[in-house]
Amino acid sequence: MSIMFVKIRSVSRARGGSAVAKSAYIARDRIKDAATGRIHDYRRTPGLQHSAILLPAGADAGASEWTRDRASLWNRAESAERARNARVAREYTVALPHELSREARIELARAFAQSLADRYRTPVDLAVHGPTGRGDPRNHHAHILATTRELDGAQLGPKAAIELDSRRRRALGLQHVSYEYRTLRQEWAQLANERLREARVEARLEPRSRATIERERAMAAAPVAVAAARPAREAEPPAPTHAGPRRAVEELQRRAVEDWLAYRKARAVDPSHVPARGSERRREADPGADAGLEL
Repeated sequence: MSIMFVKIRSVSRARGGSAVAKSAYIARDRIKDAATGRIHDYRRTPGLQHSAILLPAGADAGASEWTRDRASLWNRAESAERARNARVAREYTVALPHELSREARIELARAFAQSLADRYRTPVDLAVHGPTGRGDPRNHHAHILATTRELDGAQLGPKAAIELDSRRRRALGLQHVSYEYRTLRQEWAQLANERLREARVEARLEPRSRATIERERAMAAAPVAVAAARPAREAEPPAPTHAGPRRAVEELQRRAVEDWLAYRKARAVDPSHVPARGSERRREADPGADAGLEL
């Protein structure tokens, strides 16, 4: 069956990360870091099947001159950040369904990469990797490296929404960044499942985490008093897409809060039927923290 894997992490100077080095690695390219003079050369590393730089829809024509060049793009992304502990890029890694053809996997990866570029208004560097013969033959995956700043005209401008800290997000009326991660997982599953359906493949990706699935199973198996504590729901809301209405996203967030309140109420009624959360509790983390979860 298909593997649902989405990992979102930051490339941070505080951890010794470099956007130039990361881009060179995922694209199997040779790039010189203008700030340090170091040359990162991964041209002999196997596995690359496709690479491309994608821009947000409607991007300024003047930006294409330097954003299409990998060395220029990522050296500019590095120089735009002054702090020694700055986040200089964000990487999204997804497992591509091995049931699809090579062309279909590349098309799927490009569709998701473009959706990220459009959502956050950032240039993205896409690399599709395949099995190298030394590991799992199903190991098809894509790396999408995005700048932390929006493309503003022909320059890199303000920080993208996903990079804002919790205080700034609250001031702008935005939900916690965890909702961004959840929505992106659902969008990825929706895109992948559409391609699997078109290819007449029965396998589907499940965007819910293991913790969520276990919690819902426990709720379903609880006594009537516990089950009744959960609000009635007519149907699961459709996964919102980057082009969907804001109302759909708000509805998804509202239902998530209702589920959590119902879970707390059910646990109070019969705690023996609800698994302890323990390490499952989501951290109130900085947006730069890793948010990947493998299923």
